Amino acid sequence: MPKESLVCELCECSWQREQSRGRKPRLCPNCLSAPEPQVQSSSTKRIVIEDPSLRRPTLKVVDTTVKPIKYKGKNDWICPHCRNKVKTFVGLTEEPMHWCRGKSSTYLPLELSRQEA
Repeated sequence: MPKESLVCELCECSWQREQSRGRKPRLCPNCLSAPEPQVQSSSTKRIVIEDPSLRRPTLKVVDTTVKPIKYKGKNDWICPHCRNKVKTFVGLTEEPMHWCRGKSSTYLPLELSRQEA
């Protein structure tokens, strides 16, 4: 029976197996037999990231720790480069990001707008 080459979605190594009918395994035998990583806890979990630039979904371990709220309640934000304004109505853990075309077309953090009394 002919052999087929497969690539592991977790460690990206390649391995061969005898060609057979049905679904192809997504993980190599080493990753299947390995115990869960030690970093795996209630604050981390495995997620499947579907990136259009990749040919197949990838499996990543991400931190899902709940961060404390840094900016509470309603806030007005402004881009210092293009002056675009954004209003938030919920608490945020980080500054919001904005696709700024005024400065090299990249994501930039917004700044808190000064409240005029």
